Amino acid sequence: MFWILFVLLVFPSGDCVLVDQITSTTTTTPSSSSSSSSTSISSTSSTTSSSTSTSSSTTTVCTQPSWSQNATTIFGSLAGTPGSNLTLLSGPIGMYYDGPNNMLIVADYGNKRILRFSLSNSPSVATVIAGGNGAGCSLNQFSGTVGVALDSSSRLYVADFGCNQVVRFPSSSNSTTSGTLLGSVAQPALISINQLTNDIYVVSYTNNAVYKFVGGSGSPVVAAGGNGNGNASNQLSGPNGVYYDYLYTNSLYVTENGNSRVMKYSSGSTSATSGTVVAGGNGAGSGANQLNNPRSIVVDSNGTLYIADGYNNRIQRWLQNATSGTTIVGGTSGTAANQLNFPETILFDKHGNLLVSDRFNNRIQMFSLATC
Repeated sequence: MFWILFVLLVFPSGDCVLVDQITSTTTTTPSSSSSSSSTSISSTSSTTSSSTSTSSSTTTVCTQPSWSQNATTIFGSLAGTPGSNLTLLSGPIGMYYDGPNNMLIVADYGNKRILRFSLSNSPSVATVIAGGNGAGCSLNQFSGTVGVALDSSSRLYVADFGCNQVVRFPSSSNSTTSGTLLGSVAQPALISINQLTNDIYVVSYTNNAVYKFVGGSGSPVVAAGGNGNGNASNQLSGPNGVYYDYLYTNSLYVTENGNSRVMKYSSGSTSATSGTVVAGGNGAGSGANQLNNPRSIVVDSNGTLYIADGYNNRIQRWLQNATSGTTIVGGTSGTAANQLNFPETILFDKHGNLLVSDRFNNRIQMFSLATC
């Protein structure tokens, strides 16, 4: 079993490099981006082949990356209509990109299920890999699917907001599979997994905290917040998104709805650790230095933040140490190809395309990498 992660490497000059990283043998093609047998980043090109092999890093250099302003609906309803068949969604929230198989895993909140579908032949019909058995807290059911992720063994983790629990499923799970209770967390939201250690970070919306399951087991410990609802540097207010960057900054990032900001914490942080505001924190609003209910975050190799800015219906790029951000897509509410309606989770696929779970439009949008 192996894992893979695609990252956007951005240099101070503004050039960026799209790199994929794997920990074991994989199959590459002449048109693919790159593969590497370690987690180091290299801009040195190497030869790839169409057979199964392990190769050194190959990179595609981009200058001032930008994305198409008109998205393609890769799953769900183009018109924003909810539904329950295997081509439709109802309020999608969490997403996870399965790079080796070019598959997307989606937490289909309204339908109480986890779906997986191919990005190679989209739009496609999805497969239910967990839940879909009505609302409930049995281990083959969900009440409110929010966070979703795979660990390094391709086991599935689901944060069930309504049942106050995090459930683990085997890599071969389907709608008939009962999961295993990882632990109880009050109103768990998004999940982030350190693929090197299998530490699992889970947001607790109610407890204004981020919990960590060390090594993916045992009782959770507080990794951030847990000191009541507030705006002090060791407090959180209505956290929702979490991202642990184990490749570059070795830091924990948390989005807060109540404080309209993104906090950064050092590796090994606890409830006693004070964080640093790295985006927002200037009150809820639509200004360039503001956020309004930020939902999720991705961090690239240069420390640049990409933030799903929920109520502003936009995706913001916030450079490291910047005091304001720029809108890369979205900015108005609606169902048009250049609009979003409460974006939740964002991520990049292996081609550098931006994927967005467009929650209240009941669809997944892909904004193609335009300049590279």
